[in-house]
Order: sequence, then C-alpha cells, then structure tokens
Amino acid sequence: MDPRPADIVKMCVEQFDKVLEPYNCIQVMATIQDLEDKGVAKCSMPSALPEYRHIMNFTSGCDWAELTYLRYAVPPLMVLCLVGNMLNILIYGLPYFEGSSSVHFLRAKAIANMVFMFSRILEVIHAISTEPVGWLEPLFWKSRPYLMMVSNISGTLSTWLTLMVTMETVMCIMTPFIFRKYCTKKMTWIVLILSGIAATLLHVAIVIVTDVKEIVQVKQYIQNFKKENAACWYLQAAFRVRNNRDFEIYRRFYATATMAVSIVIPTVAMLVCTFLIINKFTFKNLGETFSQRRKCVIRMTVATSATHLFFEGPATLTHSASAFQGDNYGELMCLLNHGNNLGSLVNATIPFFVFLFCNQQFRHMTVMYVKAALETDEVKRKSYYSQAGMRFGRMSRIETERSMAESRLVSRPSNV
Repeated sequence: MDPRPADIVKMCVEQFDKVLEPYNCIQVMATIQDLEDKGVAKCSMPSALPEYRHIMNFTSGCDWAELTYLRYAVPPLMVLCLVGNMLNILIYGLPYFEGSSSVHFLRAKAIANMVFMFSRILEVIHAISTEPVGWLEPLFWKSRPYLMMVSNISGTLSTWLTLMVTMETVMCIMTPFIFRKYCTKKMTWIVLILSGIAATLLHVAIVIVTDVKEIVQVKQYIQNFKKENAACWYLQAAFRVRNNRDFEIYRRFYATATMAVSIVIPTVAMLVCTFLIINKFTFKNLGETFSQRRKCVIRMTVATSATHLFFEGPATLTHSASAFQGDNYGELMCLLNHGNNLGSLVNATIPFFVFLFCNQQFRHMTVMYVKAALETDEVKRKSYYSQAGMRFGRMSRIETERSMAESRLVSRPSNV
C-alpha cells in the first residue's frame, strides 16, 4: 500500500526537520539513499556548510537592475523618506493648519509613505548580503507575501489620499458652500477609516494567492581532494514564491481590479482635478476668496498631485500592457516594472522636498521648526515655535518692526 502524502510529509519532518512537498521529500530521500549506497556519507559538520541558497544574483539584466537599485538607491531614499515625512507630520501639526481638513489627509499620506518605504527593508538587507544568512533567508521569503500586502495597502492608500486632497481642493474652489458643509474633520476620519478597510480587503488577496515553498536539494561536498571517498552530502534549501494554481481565476480578477482601482482610475481622476485646480487658481484672480492657509494648502495639493502623476503615471501604461501578458512579461517588461517600483519609492520620498522648494510659507515653517528643535534655550525655542505657526508675511513684518524698535532704543542716548 502506497503511503499517503500526509505520511510522507510527516516522515520528512521527522528525518530532516523540514516541511516539504511529498514529491520533493521522496526525491531527497531517493538521492540520499543512492549516495549512501555509493559510500558517500553525511557531512559531519553540516553547520559549516551553506544551509540556504542565495538565489538573487547577476545572472540577467533584470536581476542586475533589481539588485542595483535595492543596494544603492533605496537605502538613501529610506533616510530621506524618514526625515522628510516625519517633518511633514510635525509641521502639519502646527497651529497654522488648524481647521484644515486636507491636512489630515496629508498627514495620513506621510505615514503611508513611510510604511510603503520601510516595507522593503528586508529586500534591501537581502540584496546587500552577498552570502546566504541562516536567519534571514527563511524570514525574508516567508514574510514576503505579507510585506507585499502591506506595501500594496500603503501604496494604494497614498494614491487615494492624494486623490482625496485633490478632489477636496476642487470642491473648495468650485463649490465652496458644499465644501464647508461636507469637508469636516469628522468626515475626514470616516473617509480615512473606510479607505484603510477598503485597501486592506483589496490587497489581502496577495496572501491567499501567493505560495512560498521551500525546496530542498542534496549537495555533495569534497573535504579533501587528495583522499578517495572524501565526499559527503548535505542538504541545502532554496525558497520559491509562486502563484497558487487553485486561485488562478481569483488572482487574475485581483490583478485587474488592482490595476483599475489603485492605478488607472485614481491617476486619470487626479489628472482632471489637477487641471481644474491649475486652471482656476492660476488663470483666475482669486483675490481674497481664500485665506493664506487655504492658498498654501492648494499649492501643496498641486505639487503633490503633479509629483504623483510624474512618477506614478508611467506605471499605468506598464500595468495595462502587462495585464494581457500573463506571468511572462519578458526582459523589457521586467525592467520597466523595476523602474516603476523605483519611481514609486521616489514618489514616497520627495513630497516634503517639493513643498520646501515650491512653497515659501512651508519653507519658513520648516526653518523655524528646525531652529526650535536645535535650540537649547527654552525662551528662544518657544519663540521659534511661535514664529513657525505664523504667516510668512506677518512674521516678516513683526521682525521688521522689532528691528526698527531695537535700533531706536540703541541709538537713543541714555540719561543715566
């Protein structure tokens, strides 16, 4: 009577302490039996031999591109992303932005950007390590579907939040009465919670349709070339990530839905909204229609949307083309995909620096906030924090008046 697959798996767990597929288990046991029949024994020090195979290498142009940007581009982007988005979150909390509903979306977007960036941390460590590391290989591969899910959730949220800020700004410009009625802090939190739930339900499919399999091979090691029969055998494992064939239809539906909901529709909608904002805000004389704070938020919205469209727009074409090619995109499509991944990481990093370059008010608040953080004197620190929450023009007038007053006091002769 042939053993059941479950019995074969149990046998491998008892003998090798690994959960293997029945076919792989039988293959390993047959190879070991054949080697032992030839007089090849098990290595006496298997711990000194590589337990896992580091499958990332420079064997193709696509592998080379992936390893290059993971090793040299992503680490500095992580540092800039952390610094920039943390400053964004802190500056959005200044009194200057109180009462703005859009700032809650921008704050949540900064958090989503950091989560998106640092969900790649194991990929970077795995790419930097040239030799397989015993604790890293199983952690990296077994956590990969979950980190991919987290990355996609945060990336989708970042895109949706950018779209929400852009749509809110369009409502503020086109229909100010509806904007004041519906764009409240309470509605913002409701939208944020519903968006998080929707993004999670959309991308939880990654864990369902993705399988991580450990494949074990029997390797021979020659301890001493001068001695006969000096070879010994040891086990070496490698991990493979592949799609679960039982959920193929579900996977294709998920790929199509993700392309539409996370990339194509938001990108097109953002393009239309950005055009409306620029058309209204640039070519119309708004005068005193908007407060200085709202104008600052509008400029930040335009910068955010333009940056997103610049770096994420090409991903729409790539995903649209790849959706009709199944799993084998080809070398060119693979390179384009890695290019879009790098563009997404840059997009998660640069909003703070774009605001810093394009917005004088934001630049003033950043300088004052950094000065306050570095200042040791308590009185000066409070003064800098107070100046960070002021309008740039108003602060300039205060500084001018203070300088004039101080110069008069200094130039006035003393009667003492």
